[in-house]
Amino acid sequence: MNLLNRGFISIKPKREFLEWKLSVLKEELIEPESPEPTIYLIEDEFWDEDEILKKYFNKIAKQEFNAISESSESWPEMGDVEQFSKYFDSEFGTFVFDLLKTPINSDKMD
Repeated sequence: MNLLNRGFISIKPKREFLEWKLSVLKEELIEPESPEPTIYLIEDEFWDEDEILKKYFNKIAKQEFNAISESSESWPEMGDVEQFSKYFDSEFGTFVFDLLKTPINSDKMD
């Protein structure tokens, strides 16, 4: 087991996100009672969660909305953290452990 030099933000969609998703996809979706969060790795040492969210909310919102629709015109406006918080819950952590022996692979998304 390896301790990674990363912290994390766990992002979980709220009802507003799920309603937007339904309006964009225009099809009946079966959503789980508790949607699965997405984990974003961040610097491992941080003291102010609000500052970290300010730093990354726009990048995270773009990723979450783009996963549903590549047309940014359909995305809700994300001008600030308050708007972001209407669509997503966030939790922070500082310990990330890798339980596997195989190396971590990554693909550049930007």
